[in-house]
Amino acid sequence: MGVATTLFGNMHAIDFSVSGNVDLTSGSSAWQGIATGVNDSGQISGTQYIGGQAFATIWQNGAAGLIAGAGSYAQAINSHGDVAGLLTASNGQGHAFVTQNGHAVDLGTLPGESWASAYAVNDGGAVAGYGDSGSTMTAFPWSPSTGYILLGTLGGANSYAMTINDSGAAGGAAQTASGALHAVIWSGGSIRDLGTLGGVNSFAYGLNNSGEAVGYSFLAGGRTHGFLYDAGVMLDLNNLIPAGSGWIPTQAYAINSSGQIVGAGLFNGVEHAFLLTDPPAAVPEPSTALPAGAAVIALFALAISRSARILRLARPLRR
Repeated sequence: MGVATTLFGNMHAIDFSVSGNVDLTSGSSAWQGIATGVNDSGQISGTQYIGGQAFATIWQNGAAGLIAGAGSYAQAINSHGDVAGLLTASNGQGHAFVTQNGHAVDLGTLPGESWASAYAVNDGGAVAGYGDSGSTMTAFPWSPSTGYILLGTLGGANSYAMTINDSGAAGGAAQTASGALHAVIWSGGSIRDLGTLGGVNSFAYGLNNSGEAVGYSFLAGGRTHGFLYDAGVMLDLNNLIPAGSGWIPTQAYAINSSGQIVGAGLFNGVEHAFLLTDPPAAVPEPSTALPAGAAVIALFALAISRSARILRLARPLRR
């Protein structure tokens, strides 16, 4: 799932699949849209822009249904069809929400903070995200049994949770005492610094039930590369793909329990979405089955056409 831009510069929500790419925005009452998540049943979460307002949306079999009112954004969906995101409350503040039995439940904000958004939801209905006090950002998980739990940092002021697995471990980024942001995993009351690929900052966006994390890191030269964190080591995705493939994976956004990774990167210098998967196979060129004039600019979920593959996720490809 993701978004593509049309010839006129509008964003359209796109359902990427091996059977073809479907424009979810074309032909609807929305003038723009973005798809942010998909589950095994084919339900898609995202946001439609109708009459100048954003509406959290769930698509099923191509039909769109609104989840919440104007000023709402759907960020993720779990296997049960529960959606997490942000809604605008009656006081005008942004509140995190999660749907239960198809209805958006307003989770409010962290104590003393003015804004919160959920960015991930696991199959137990727990969400992860972060809140804003106006001076600091604070990562959190929320569950029906615990409510909000504030997550720590690496000595700095800010933290951001972007993913949560079914055991309740969360991933994201936390600030160090020097002000850098490092990819982290919070689990069992502790925080794990995943490090970087040589640059100052790194960010985790996906975490599966095996504890493997993906995201992107800056290199010493200032560029970004996607990474896989596995068995205590941050691996550069560019070292896991066949040499000469034409690909440079620059960001990774999600990883599922099978180890499949989705993200965005450069294919012969042009940005495209990708799926990395095992076992090895030939590396086909990116799909061109997009709306006329469209160019992929982002990717946020797990079901897209295969456009790159990795030989083995746990170690670099043998040359």
